[in-house]
Amino acid sequence: MIIDDKEQDDYIQEDYIQEDSALAYNTGHGLVIITGCSHAGICNITEQAKSLFKEERILDIIGGFHLLKPDETRLRKTIEYMGKIKPEKIHPCHCIDFNTKVEFAKSLDVHEVGVGYQIEYN
Repeated sequence: MIIDDKEQDDYIQEDYIQEDSALAYNTGHGLVIITGCSHAGICNITEQAKSLFKEERILDIIGGFHLLKPDETRLRKTIEYMGKIKPEKIHPCHCIDFNTKVEFAKSLDVHEVGVGYQIEYN
């Protein structure tokens, strides 16, 4: 499921962004995904991590979501995707506006995070 690709005239152009980076950690109980700005798309990054680790469970997604005032379709599709993968919680903290966080919080367990914040996983 690639949500962030560009679709034109029934042709899908894959959206590879070389400068983007993310870190995924397999805790043994699920993945913790830490992102930068998520220019490649938060859904694409999550799918790549799941594929690399052959793990479907997502404990947390922390970092940039690249969703500053997204259009309605992109926001709806991203929230639907998150609803399907059911992350235990998310910590969106960069490249996301307040209203988008509010929309996420209607169906997801959204937490604040910032510099110096410590998160532990059991």
